[in-house]
Amino acid sequence: MTTLTLNGSETLVVQESTADRFQVEATYQPRGSRPPKHVHPHHDESFTVLAGTLRVGFVDHEQDVTAGDSFDVPRGTVHHMWNPGDAPATVCWLSTPAARVEPFFTAMDRLHRDGRAGLVGLAGVLNEYRDVMRPASPLTRAVVRVLGPLSRPVGR
Repeated sequence: MTTLTLNGSETLVVQESTADRFQVEATYQPRGSRPPKHVHPHHDESFTVLAGTLRVGFVDHEQDVTAGDSFDVPRGTVHHMWNPGDAPATVCWLSTPAARVEPFFTAMDRLHRDGRAGLVGLAGVLNEYRDVMRPASPLTRAVVRVLGPLSRPVGR
């Protein structure tokens, strides 16, 4: 099984990867940082919390989701999530259709493994995979457009 690191507090274990479905078991470490709000323009996400607590933020509210709870994030929905608790949170996470979701996560993992997860490196991955994930903030999107082309391509 492939394990990918998204940032310092999230890891993914790939369970299924096809053009239609990308399913992982994700672990969010305790007291994880609140990531920027973002959207997925071409895929839907479904989550089931297996253990711990996950906080999910949308445009107008935040909610805590605990073990046994499920929720969906339809494409185009502004959201972000993190673990506010004191114990790890584990979720089953499904993206459909998968398209370039796995290559995006692989690029994020490579940034961390190569020690290039700074602003320019992240902007480069977000610029290259804007069909998978886009920042919700107009300011952040502008930064990605400016800095993204300055980044050395991941894995090359």
